[in-house]
Amino acid sequence: MKTKAVLSCCVLVLAGTGLPGCTSVRQALPASASTALSGEAAPAEGSTVRSDRMLIWRAWLSLEVWNVSNAVAQATALAQQQGGFVEQKSGDEEAAASVRLRVPAAKLKAAVGALEALGTVTHRNLSSEDVTEQYVDVEARLKNKLALRDRLKQLLDKATGVKDVLAIETELNRVQSDMDAMTARLKVLKGQADLATLEVSLTRKPVLGPLGYVCRGLWWCVEKLFVIRD
Repeated sequence: MKTKAVLSCCVLVLAGTGLPGCTSVRQALPASASTALSGEAAPAEGSTVRSDRMLIWRAWLSLEVWNVSNAVAQATALAQQQGGFVEQKSGDEEAAASVRLRVPAAKLKAAVGALEALGTVTHRNLSSEDVTEQYVDVEARLKNKLALRDRLKQLLDKATGVKDVLAIETELNRVQSDMDAMTARLKVLKGQADLATLEVSLTRKPVLGPLGYVCRGLWWCVEKLFVIRD
């Protein structure tokens, strides 16, 4: 009976209901067990800090090309050759189109260089986001939840009362849901870091008529009257 009473108090503490006379149960537990129940983890002995950085790379590239449809096909083939894929396409592929490519981060620079050869570059931008701390934080909290889940399973094996079983199972479901969300978040971060995102905007080059070439020549002459060299 004494063991059952202590177990019931542990379950009520986990469920957050509280019970007079049972507030000292958590204090009476060993430090490791109390840590698992509270969801707080002490640094493990010999643990090391992550030395490598996890970066999410993104690039934006705007090009003027003679044939948009052909350029889209070439960009698609390029992504596949680099070990990536096309994530999204939009546009009519006649006058303009947008393509979102995913390529291995280590090959992003080479992919950008190859795409620039398809036409005239009108805009280029490259950025990175360091998500190392975010990844390590989620990873650590996932380990804490795993320890808590194991402790709850041990309590469930010892539980005999229906109320105790229900309370522990409710807490187990909540912990498992948190673990699933954290696992999914880690998967997303790793996927974004492994495969860089490359946004490519393609527009058809304008074809000038006779007057267009005349106006362009006049503008060049006027410009040189003010500036010969920057």
